[in-house]
Amino acid sequence: MNQRVISLVSALLFAAPLTGTAQQQQLKPNELATNVAGATTIAAPPTGFNPLTASDQDLDYYGYPPRPDQVAAPKAFASWQKAMNASRKRIMPQLEVTKNIAGPAKLKAGAVPPGGSAATSSNWSGYVNTNGVTKYGSSSFYYVIADYNIPAVQQAFGACTGGWDYAVTWVGMDGWGSGDVLQAGNETDAYCSGSTKSTYYSTWYEWYPNGWTRISSLPIVPGDELFVEVWNTSSTAGHAYLVNLSTDQYVTINFSAPSGTQLVGNSAEWIEERPGVNGSLATLSNYISEYFSDAYAYNFGYTAVDPASSSSFPVTMLDNSGNAISYPTILGTNAIWVQDEGSAW
Repeated sequence: MNQRVISLVSALLFAAPLTGTAQQQQLKPNELATNVAGATTIAAPPTGFNPLTASDQDLDYYGYPPRPDQVAAPKAFASWQKAMNASRKRIMPQLEVTKNIAGPAKLKAGAVPPGGSAATSSNWSGYVNTNGVTKYGSSSFYYVIADYNIPAVQQAFGACTGGWDYAVTWVGMDGWGSGDVLQAGNETDAYCSGSTKSTYYSTWYEWYPNGWTRISSLPIVPGDELFVEVWNTSSTAGHAYLVNLSTDQYVTINFSAPSGTQLVGNSAEWIEERPGVNGSLATLSNYISEYFSDAYAYNFGYTAVDPASSSSFPVTMLDNSGNAISYPTILGTNAIWVQDEGSAW
């Protein structure tokens, strides 16, 4: 059995988490350390490597995300195919650890919806799919994907608070009825003080309860189209793959769960969030609208779900006064249009 097959088989075993030297011994020969401990990447594949025709084993070995089933989920496959075609320049991750938190959904007592009905949250807006899993295993979510355009942001119309507003857009799993979240996406922040106005845009990944880690070497600007896929290969092994479809730059990152944390795989999400900054929920940036296309999730049985599945439901974000500030609209079966309103607008 060659090294690539061994690597894939090892990754897919539902084994107890490894630590220390044992983890290091499981690294692929082409796996590279980053500037952040515990986060690794994969060296660029050889010239001529084509992820569209590669085997699943070679996709894994060279750090590419899992391939959706072309027959069972043709739109998800088309989105993945588009991302693979745009994956022309692999970027070495330059990472910045932050204390900012994109955490689990914050719900009022009794707010968890029965049977997939609409819900509200003080930090999430988007769509959630739940599968009823209570322990990590073969029915847990395996990966989640979507692509979307980076919005231009500002503070609410007429507002100039003297500080920063924040919004994060991401795809991920867990966080709805579980204490962790495995996720990746971007942040869009807006500042105003007097006549000074600034914005900040960055890609990132996170495994809560850690804060998010910015990927400073994969820049984005408003209007760029971003493909994001996150997946797991054990309850403590997470992966993120982000492609700036507008620049053909991409990054692949492997990282571990925080100490004492394990994935459940009980929910998949496509979310706009006002994050936790300096110990409290931030004011939501006026992002105006966000469009998720080809939003899909797969479990380990390769059953696909999307925002229109019967086990999916919308989540509206509320401000500190309990008024709606961000809400989703489903478009077709696997696209979501998220818009802000109220005090965020």
